[in-house]
Amino acid sequence: MEFSEIKKDEERLYKIGEMASILGVHIQTLRIYDKEGLLCPKRSDTNRRGYCEEDLQRAKVILYLTRSLAVNLNGVKIILKFLEKSRLKPALALELISDIAKSAGISEEEILNNLKRYDKA
Repeated sequence: MEFSEIKKDEERLYKIGEMASILGVHIQTLRIYDKEGLLCPKRSDTNRRGYCEEDLQRAKVILYLTRSLAVNLNGVKIILKFLEKSRLKPALALELISDIAKSAGISEEEILNNLKRYDKA
């Protein structure tokens, strides 16, 4: 199945070019994020990447960390892992999540919901 064949009731998936355009990055950037385990897009039968809305929000956080805070990809992995593990320690995690969400232009709830998908970093 190709992404263009996805039914209306299923989630919207962005092709890699669409995702890159929305984020203002080169498609190679998204390939690197995938290779590094920072983004985990769905794959079509022909192995093409399909990015959901959660991937888009997560990519915004990654771009904020790399561009605005000059964090390298290993640092991003550590921060995202910390955020996932710190959900049990709300005070510090929520403060950090709040700052990231405000700067990235997404909600704290979106960050928290999306983090649980990426526990393999």
